[in-house]
Amino acid sequence: MNQKYAAIFLVVIMLMSVFSYFVASFIGDSNNDDVNNGTQDMTDLQTQLANAPKFDTIAGTHFNSTMSSVSDGLAFSPDGMEYAIYNDYSRTYGTPLQDYNVSDLYMYYNTMTVSRFSAYNITGNYGFEAHMLNPEVVNFNYTITDSYNGYSLMFRGTGIYSVIGTPALISDRDTIEDVIDVASGTSPASDDFTEILSYVDSGAEYQIVTSTDPLADQHYIEYRNMDDGNYSRTEIFLNPQDSTVATISGLEANSTERGLTYNTSTFEDGKIVKVVVTTNTTNFINLVTEQYY
Repeated sequence: MNQKYAAIFLVVIMLMSVFSYFVASFIGDSNNDDVNNGTQDMTDLQTQLANAPKFDTIAGTHFNSTMSSVSDGLAFSPDGMEYAIYNDYSRTYGTPLQDYNVSDLYMYYNTMTVSRFSAYNITGNYGFEAHMLNPEVVNFNYTITDSYNGYSLMFRGTGIYSVIGTPALISDRDTIEDVIDVASGTSPASDDFTEILSYVDSGAEYQIVTSTDPLADQHYIEYRNMDDGNYSRTEIFLNPQDSTVATISGLEANSTERGLTYNTSTFEDGKIVKVVVTTNTTNFINLVTEQYY
């Protein structure tokens, strides 16, 4: 039961990504019959995957970049991102951090999404997603209408394009071209969160960073399986509100009553506040519902 409620909470976090809705709506409205909608027989899908063409059937350059953290994703993101999320589905599956139905992982490409990064500018209403796929096959409908700097632009319908690679990209054409420019070194990568992310320890499977949170100028949150029966939640605040700091202090003072272990650190004369909260798996619901509002 704890895992059920924790998953619901994480879904709420995931839905903060407006771009996820944007991309999902294109899939629902398009005539792409190959996109899995949760009802397709998985046995038939496995047969499709076994026979689907490999990435090397797509001419031109394939996108190629490291993507194992939100920082990695921002390294090929254009300037101006206000929100970014990274989820390693291969590590969250079957744990309290799972926030999806398995069929959802086939939604964009009709092949398994192993990990996902998305970045979005809420003010400008643009963004993109990047996905590591397994197997790396082309099992969706598309039309190659053009190329950009050697990359084949695969039109998916309703103004959405994909670029094959590791990871694969999906967005509108202009944003995909911007991402390609960043990856090729002709445009600067996003440095919007450089300072706050310098306080992040690598390795968390679920990471979010945003500059649109009322708690602070910037806010980072992660969930991490400690692999010892415990889970941790780390939050980092850049220029937190006084009320945020006060709330953290109040919750920390009686945290043991909720089965939580706090480790709060302050850096740069209060400019950065980092809170690491740990608990065991059976108490995971208290971990995810600890709020600093």
